Amino acid sequence: MSGVNYIVMGAGAWGTAMAIHLSKCGHRVVLVPRDEAKAETIRQHNENIFHLPGVELPSAITVDSHWESHIDDTTVVFMACPTQGLMDCCKKLELWGSKIQHVISLVKGLDRTSLKTPSELFRELLPEVRFACLSGPTYALEFAQGKHAAMVLASESDVTHLQKAISNSFVRVYTSKDLKGVELGGCLKNIYAIGSGILEGLHLGDNARAAYLTRALKELSVLGTYLGGHKETFFGLSGLGDLIATAQGVWSRNRTFGYAFASGQTIENLLKEKTVEGYWSVQCFYKLCSEVLDKAPILMALHKILYQSAPLKDTINALMLRSLKQEF
Repeated sequence: MSGVNYIVMGAGAWGTAMAIHLSKCGHRVVLVPRDEAKAETIRQHNENIFHLPGVELPSAITVDSHWESHIDDTTVVFMACPTQGLMDCCKKLELWGSKIQHVISLVKGLDRTSLKTPSELFRELLPEVRFACLSGPTYALEFAQGKHAAMVLASESDVTHLQKAISNSFVRVYTSKDLKGVELGGCLKNIYAIGSGILEGLHLGDNARAAYLTRALKELSVLGTYLGGHKETFFGLSGLGDLIATAQGVWSRNRTFGYAFASGQTIENLLKEKTVEGYWSVQCFYKLCSEVLDKAPILMALHKILYQSAPLKDTINALMLRSLKQEF
């Protein structure tokens, strides 16, 4: 097929929404489901009935699990897989690295085994490919419907041509050189969204949630800076912006997970239903930030609750009774 501009690997809600957006920007797109049976079902219905039902796919989108046949016509590959599938996707692209100009990650999580960000994995497996991360507060359904949004495209190389290519009258894309910070912000906000859901599930009220989110943002910036991001990045779209959306949106998997857990559902059952990146991120960042956990009381509390079976109310009470301090 000639004229294909983009491949989107991963046909979940977010990958599908991005494919729809790219087509609205005038590009031809190949959307890549996990297997051909799912691809055929999506083609038959002309919509992703599995993850984004009710949203019609534009004619500029080709749905095909055999992405290799389109690689010669592709400018950019978007990675929209869950973090546990990231390594496999990287390895699939290894043989085609010389043909790919850019890879843009939509992944908001770390590799659970290596604790590496997507960009770190790509540097190892595809060092010749220019890499970027696209992040920010974007609910897939609203994004696919063409509702207004803003995002940040981070890369260590010049991506202004991509910024222009994926911006239009309802999606405004900013650029950033802080690739590490933007990736970390997209991961960390999932952790604190779980905590927001827990507070909501315990019916602790708006005052508690407002205070929690304020302190969560502070903690997010401390951990993100410790791990190599720029402080100002965490007060931008991939930090504050994404935290607000994910911690408060009724659609948020992480917020919903926290709410359901606080309401009495088991972690095991909740993880069977859907991918919850924040749950795994709690463990990853607990390990990565072991030397500065004294500056991350919320992360420590969530780790105790989710991984050590600590009682919810006792853990929250312990947070409130820590030694008093100056705010800044």
